[in-house]
Amino acid sequence: MPSDVTPKAYARAQAVDVSAIPVIDFAPFLTGDPAAKLAVAKRIGDACETVGFLYLKGHGVPEALIDGVFTENRRLFAQSFEDRMRTAATLDHWRGYVPSKLEGEGGATGGSIETFRAMLDLPWDDPDVVAGKPLHLPNTWPDHLPGFQRTVSAYIDAMLDLGARLRAAFALALDLPEDYFEPFYRKPLIQLSLLHYRPPKSLSEEDFEIGAGEHQDTGAFTILMQDDTGGLEVGHKDLGWVAAPPIAGAYVINIGDMMMHWTNGRFRSTPHRVVNRSLKPRYSVPFFMNPDFDVVVEPEPRLFGPGETARYAPLHNGRFMVDFYDAGMAYLKDHAV
Repeated sequence: MPSDVTPKAYARAQAVDVSAIPVIDFAPFLTGDPAAKLAVAKRIGDACETVGFLYLKGHGVPEALIDGVFTENRRLFAQSFEDRMRTAATLDHWRGYVPSKLEGEGGATGGSIETFRAMLDLPWDDPDVVAGKPLHLPNTWPDHLPGFQRTVSAYIDAMLDLGARLRAAFALALDLPEDYFEPFYRKPLIQLSLLHYRPPKSLSEEDFEIGAGEHQDTGAFTILMQDDTGGLEVGHKDLGWVAAPPIAGAYVINIGDMMMHWTNGRFRSTPHRVVNRSLKPRYSVPFFMNPDFDVVVEPEPRLFGPGETARYAPLHNGRFMVDFYDAGMAYLKDHAV
């Protein structure tokens, strides 16, 4: 979108009862009891079909680990710009620090967001790394921040575990085998982002900036933990733009385009955006649960209704993600990165 017609910020989303986005306790699912798991899965499935967003509590991720990754998030962005750039992502290696930009990833309008990006960390002797397979290089870690890699890596491991449990819940909700999605997640193109949104200069509407422009996530689903600043807004299908305020200790889970394709539209990929309307910085940590590079995502025929056919063409995940990152990083061509 040309900059001369791009809004500086969106109109404030309406504040509605938080029940507009379901709050689901995941703890009964973790007990392993089949009836409890199915009951939770059906609640999750209902949320995915109607809103595409839900809050997840009782998820089992230790509070100390969540606090730790937010501490590292703040520590990273408290550095000088020069020190942040010591681990800058590049056009050839998309992992590391990504400065703020006028265009968000995939072309979405953005501006005041900066990112540290990590993916599945593979050893240098991994066959896909040796072969130079796209999106399979090791992470770029800020070695000058002791403890950063250890904490962030532990958090990634926790998200991989929670992601697997959520995939099982999605499968049960769809009346598919509980392990249906697992063959697609052997070496997934996951992404953890540490995000920093700068505060506006004042609380005047004209000083608010778009942090993450209106977009739908491209992967299968996202596991987001946000701080207490707020700013996430969801395009609810019935209510319009609504605020999705933080709930202490609860993750925000949302469906992305690939899961919508897999389910032939049964699960909803919902637009969302972020505007920091507070006088303090906003920090958040989304985890994008994308499948393996060579997975071809296409609608599962068992989910078709009577007389229904595939609504989406097959999509090669790896080629799609390479194009996605190329588009999102193109602005670096105009920067000394």
